Amino acid sequence: MPIYTNIEDLRRHYARRTPKMFYDYAESGSWTEQTFRENTSDFQHIHLKQRVAVDMSGRSTRSSMLGEDVAMPVALAPVGLTGMQAADGEIKAARAAEKFGVPFTLSTMSICSIEDIAEHTTQPFWFQVYTLKDDDFMRRLFERAKAANCSTIVVTVDLQVLGQRHKDLKNGLSAPPKLTAKSIANMATKIPWGLEMLKTKRRSLAILWGTPKGLLTLPPC
Repeated sequence: MPIYTNIEDLRRHYARRTPKMFYDYAESGSWTEQTFRENTSDFQHIHLKQRVAVDMSGRSTRSSMLGEDVAMPVALAPVGLTGMQAADGEIKAARAAEKFGVPFTLSTMSICSIEDIAEHTTQPFWFQVYTLKDDDFMRRLFERAKAANCSTIVVTVDLQVLGQRHKDLKNGLSAPPKLTAKSIANMATKIPWGLEMLKTKRRSLAILWGTPKGLLTLPPC
């Protein structure tokens, strides 16, 4: 079994294992991708100051977020199409977050449904939504979230104008994907990914089941 010592090790494994269209989706942004790059580069300007001769016997990363006790003050952000990165990806991520003790945020653009996450976890989770004009759809979405014991709604408000994601257009990204000879050839090299996807029934945008016609143009998160 490979030994992973840092995030870069995991990224390289992810690139080898995942079809290009889904890898590019998670590893790119819109337009010039400036914001995407700065999501990482900004942290390089933060330096931790070492402290010595200090009693650290009672150290702890535990805290609380929005009234919930957490193992450390972070949460898993909403990522669209996680279930196409790996079979049942949202379920796996939610269970991992629960095991570690941090909140998991389910994206509106998820492959696994709100009900899927509730069925496979024991703790409340967060749910990300967009500010849409269809009040009936939003009402039913909130009702589903409440029934699934979602404890927090994370509202996305910065997508008045949808940014163009160049790589997604070139790769024909959708759920299910728009298959071409090139994308099929690439997927054929990702055997473990393909075998897992064959075993799952979750391959479409489950949260949008029952959505009124014409609303399936939601932006990816």
